[in-house]
Amino acid sequence: MGCRAYVVVTRGEQRHLDEAVTRLRELESHWSRFVGASDVTLANQNAGSPVHVHADTIAVVTRALEAWRQTRGRFDITTLPALVHHGYTHSIAGPADGRLGDAAPTVSGSYVALCGELVVDAWESTITVPAGTAIDLGGIGKGFAADIVAGELIAAGCTGALVNIGGDIAVRGQPADGEVDWVIGVDNPLQTGQLVTRIALASGGVATSGTTVRRWTTANGETAHHLIDPSTAMPAATALLTATVVAGDAATAEAFATAAMLADGPAAIELFESVGLAGAVIAADGAIMRSSAMQVFER
Repeated sequence: MGCRAYVVVTRGEQRHLDEAVTRLRELESHWSRFVGASDVTLANQNAGSPVHVHADTIAVVTRALEAWRQTRGRFDITTLPALVHHGYTHSIAGPADGRLGDAAPTVSGSYVALCGELVVDAWESTITVPAGTAIDLGGIGKGFAADIVAGELIAAGCTGALVNIGGDIAVRGQPADGEVDWVIGVDNPLQTGQLVTRIALASGGVATSGTTVRRWTTANGETAHHLIDPSTAMPAATALLTATVVAGDAATAEAFATAAMLADGPAAIELFESVGLAGAVIAADGAIMRSSAMQVFER
């Protein structure tokens, strides 16, 4: 999924960890735009027509559509053409042949985000990507995968599980005997190895989105990043470095962290407050802003 993943279990066995790794690889094989035969790649190559996909893909695309509605269009998985146009054509964690190729059109002067026109048919197990666009599950794929695997580890008999996929973290159960909360550090984007805060929660998800990792220099010598504003088809013009959200699940945390990065600090906090989420953003000058619910989780 273009990042490092970590799995921690309590009262578990090596087989649980092995099964978790296998499951993550399976989900990546369905959802990655950099895998030639993935559901996402095939759906993009056949945009405008229904494509039969795995049940896990139906679930994650359905969740992505819900996130689009929850964030009032700020989170949108149909911005892939713009992302490719601005230069994100290779997986940052994969070989050079992990190229998107011709699986998605690039933006034109008439570009519009089309998430609302995605069609999911759970009965037939098909998705239809709107003609003229393409999807990238990106962050919500990581968050949703973390939720799935953490839940499956508990169902398999582990008393606790933490799944961290590139900063999208799902926790379930007990971290250790006698302990209730999992404690998660939030990195300082301006100082490697330094934490700005710690978050303690018994169950749920934490996600951090930002512009400091997936960024590159375009052919025009400009700096670009992977967070595309659906309203402009451009990398978001934001003064924020990162946004961190705590929610009931990692997919929700990811969607709102990404949505917050399209705004300035006050607007991001207003977004969190409007839905009752705990969140914090860090500006380029190191200033930190927090929603009122964040104090419940910070240690």
